[in-house]
Amino acid sequence: MQNPKLICPSSKKKLGFFEDGNLVCDDQTSLFSSVYKPIMGVPNMRGISCEEEKINFLEEAKSLPRQDSNDLDIPLIQEALNSNEFVLELGAGVDKCDNPKLIKTDAYLYSTDLHCIADAHSLPFEDNTFGYVYSLAVFEHLHSPWVAAEEIYRVLKPGGKVFTLTAFMQHLHGYPNHFFNMTTSGLERIFNSFEVVHCKPSKHSNISQLGHILADFNNFIENSNFRETYQKKLVDLKNNIGNFCQLITALDKEIMMNIETQISEFSKFCPAVELVGIKKS
Repeated sequence: MQNPKLICPSSKKKLGFFEDGNLVCDDQTSLFSSVYKPIMGVPNMRGISCEEEKINFLEEAKSLPRQDSNDLDIPLIQEALNSNEFVLELGAGVDKCDNPKLIKTDAYLYSTDLHCIADAHSLPFEDNTFGYVYSLAVFEHLHSPWVAAEEIYRVLKPGGKVFTLTAFMQHLHGYPNHFFNMTTSGLERIFNSFEVVHCKPSKHSNISQLGHILADFNNFIENSNFRETYQKKLVDLKNNIGNFCQLITALDKEIMMNIETQISEFSKFCPAVELVGIKKS
């Protein structure tokens, strides 16, 4: 099994390869040129400098929750990490997983534990490299998710698998942009090159996301001139929203554990949808 190679997204020239989670450079000159100058030691394969766009979010990342992919109760991710295949994670953020077969990428620097900064629309890896690719809460932030899906198809081996979880009923969130929320039919369309194993409302999200939508609505009312006209009703509404947010958070685990029995109804307001697909041999 060959180690994943790091290539220039534009010229496709090989720059190095990953061995035991470390980058071994073939061409130091190209990698450390002004175009691909590393940021805090992490190869920047987007070819964009911090002067052009803010990429270094290490300070902001201190307040983000730490995640370890090893701890995720998502069957395909566990299958991937327990396999002998190389695995690509898009949008790794501050993932602490130290599996030597996992290559962690993100469009922004949230951790120096990333293997490289990369654009999901133009991945810096050779064709047919990975046995698995997964992304969590990434596709809503991509300006052309259908292009990213084709890039995933390209870097997967024949028979390789993809897992994607993305937003449906969620409020506007994330830096720098939130482009799309997706239905199951929309997500399946984006991945139409794949043999789709399943595409469905996901239980691997939080139903409390609905509370964020109501909180945004409450802020809208608070800052509008409705307030003076309907003062008492708006106070009642604010209290009811607060109560709902508390209750939905407390009931989150129980609700998400039982969605399979009412999947058609849940699909109308689920916080996220997920897809598992296989690259056709």
